[in-house]
Amino acid sequence: MRVLGGLARLVVATLLAGVLLAGLLLPYALGVGLASNQLTTTLAQTPEQNFNGDIPLTSTITDIVGNPIAYVYRQNRTYRPLDQISKNLVVAITTVEDRRFLQHKGVDWLGTTRALLSNAQATDQSTQGGSTLTQQYVKNYMFLVVAKTPAEKAAAIAGTPVRKLREAKLALTLEQQLRNKNDILERYLNLVAFLPSTYGAEAAAERLFGVHAADLTLAQAAMMAGMVNNPNKYNPLDPDHVTDAKKRRDLVLKLMWQAGRFSDATYEKATAQPLGTEKGIKTPNGCLPAANSATNGFYCQYVLDYLRNSGMDDNEIADGGYTVKTWLDPKAMKAAKDGVDLNADPTAAANKSVASALAIVEPGSVRKVVALASNRPYGLDQAKGQTLQRLPTTFAPLGAGSTFKVFTAAAALQAGLGTSSRISSPPEYSSTISPAHAFHNAGNYPPSMSLQQALATSPNTAFVALEDQIGLQKVVEMAEALGMKGYTLDAGAVDRTFADTNSTFAQQIVAQKIASFTLGVTPVSPLELSNVGATLSSDGLWCPPTPVDTVLDRNNKVVNLKTTPCAQAIPAELARTLTDAMRDDLKNADGTAHAAASAAKWTRFAAGKTGTTQDYKSSAFLGYTPFYSGAVVTWDYLNRPKSICVDTKAPFALRGSCPTPQAMGETADKSSKGMSGGTVPAATWFSAMTPLHQPLDNAEFKPADPTYIAGQPNSQVPDVTNMSIDQAKVELTSKGFVPNPQIETQPTGASANVVTRQNPEFSALPGSTITLWYSAGGTTGG
Repeated sequence: MRVLGGLARLVVATLLAGVLLAGLLLPYALGVGLASNQLTTTLAQTPEQNFNGDIPLTSTITDIVGNPIAYVYRQNRTYRPLDQISKNLVVAITTVEDRRFLQHKGVDWLGTTRALLSNAQATDQSTQGGSTLTQQYVKNYMFLVVAKTPAEKAAAIAGTPVRKLREAKLALTLEQQLRNKNDILERYLNLVAFLPSTYGAEAAAERLFGVHAADLTLAQAAMMAGMVNNPNKYNPLDPDHVTDAKKRRDLVLKLMWQAGRFSDATYEKATAQPLGTEKGIKTPNGCLPAANSATNGFYCQYVLDYLRNSGMDDNEIADGGYTVKTWLDPKAMKAAKDGVDLNADPTAAANKSVASALAIVEPGSVRKVVALASNRPYGLDQAKGQTLQRLPTTFAPLGAGSTFKVFTAAAALQAGLGTSSRISSPPEYSSTISPAHAFHNAGNYPPSMSLQQALATSPNTAFVALEDQIGLQKVVEMAEALGMKGYTLDAGAVDRTFADTNSTFAQQIVAQKIASFTLGVTPVSPLELSNVGATLSSDGLWCPPTPVDTVLDRNNKVVNLKTTPCAQAIPAELARTLTDAMRDDLKNADGTAHAAASAAKWTRFAAGKTGTTQDYKSSAFLGYTPFYSGAVVTWDYLNRPKSICVDTKAPFALRGSCPTPQAMGETADKSSKGMSGGTVPAATWFSAMTPLHQPLDNAEFKPADPTYIAGQPNSQVPDVTNMSIDQAKVELTSKGFVPNPQIETQPTGASANVVTRQNPEFSALPGSTITLWYSAGGTTGG
């Protein structure tokens, strides 16, 4: 296209200025005959614009004492009223951007016309803007606040007469609506970009100089005022533009000096100062780049996940200027992090595939999540063992082992058994719902024991048999009620094996007849498992775990989040009795956590349950006191997980991946054995909880209830062995049980029709079936 000559450009500019002036005056000067002009038509059709909408502000996430954990934003901006912004900046910005700011009514006619004429006569590509601060505010507001799509953003800054005309009209209207010029200044100084991705005076002052906007010196204010013209070109943090930034700052200082804003001496002193950006403070965006994110990152991510699930979308969080005060307790977090690192050192080469996560929750009607820690640092550098997997809050795929026996025990108490009820623990047991697979104990156990002793010593066969009595569905329902709420999610979200089944994970456990559920073979969330302990410690009251104390909006008003109400999962007396029984795991010599408790010199009241999965690929410990509940899950978190071993001479020290373990978990050279829940997980719990409880009283749990100790009277199965089968049936029926006679197939030597054995032998759920084997006579069964 041929470039217009200077005279032609001058004519066009003069005409355009006249049209612009006439168009702008149209609302105030009736009868101007420009209806056919496109610009005038555009002006007349310009819709009203509300400039009172909320501008994007940075949201801040803090711990319980108010220390920032992270910042979240799309536009880094912190709002400050005008009286908290340095007057140096106010003077500098008006001097360089709008010298007649106090005189015009939104559009500087003289400046606009001069700029148009100057641009028309220019022989190079330099141009003058001519826009007032009010017009700039309108332009920035339309671009940064109103425009949502790329097309809308392009239109908001298009260099066309149409856009300029709309901008001018809106500027005139805005100044009529606002109280005074200070309103414009306050809005402008809080909105515009001073640096790339840094908006408003406060955020820019902190980023450049590490000071508040109220404390800007003359030289600092001059540099910031010069930057709004072109934040990229005049960015002093960019090594390629340091010289540009200084020249621009000195130009602003010169203009202020020429306008008589300060003396010659002040001018010389200000221009001699270095840029002084060494103390600038960068505001990291999100959990990953946040300070101390290697430790706090898992908690930070959990907070954002929680807010999303509570009805706030990502854009709302990033733009809302919220202050999210969390329950993260720095002391609890330090104790938790020290605990997982001490017992599963992430820097040891042997432990490179081992993840150990600890979640700590406070019991009570507000279920405060005070710490979420992992030995794996939160981050992207896999070479340093970092991960972004939500290790403490989402599902560890390998299970928590025998900690799940707590659910079977709770369901048994609810069904009528007591903690003193005797249950059988045979060396081998085949489940009635999955008879093809025989279950075995990991060790030697007496043939029967109380339910309380079984919780402490953890025989597998006893709990699988108990699960059969109760019914798998009721045990799964108990797990859900006490805290495993993730099992109500779509099955594929918990285990990809069950994707597209159109059912919950809990439903799939029952449908697939996973008899080993009580042995903790299914995925588990450390946080949910910790909340199970908090539920038991809270008299059976389940409450949703929460990381958030309060959310305040930009006006310091409380934001109400969508929450789930608490629910009484089990009777309080049941919870107290189960808790009393679970104390033996720590205090009794045969308890699976006793060795770890003794090593830690733990003497407080606490209840717990260890867990170990088959092949030692994961293990866990759930422990709780009246003050805190914590769950530790330790597993091989990489693809193709392997068995994990501990040192036989130092049983709480990890050895990393095992050589092929033997049946009892001990390696051939006897130097290591499979990691159980009573080793690393329990030791981690004690390491974290000891300092956390140090300033607290040794509070006792509430006492057990006699009803749940003894169980229902009709849960005691009479011994009918050596009775005739008819007499045995009468005896069982009189107690409310259903006899199921079976001819004995094993050699017994008993007389015909004499009962040789029964199952269950000691205790059973009221009304349940008792299988009776009776002799057919002779030396063998018939």
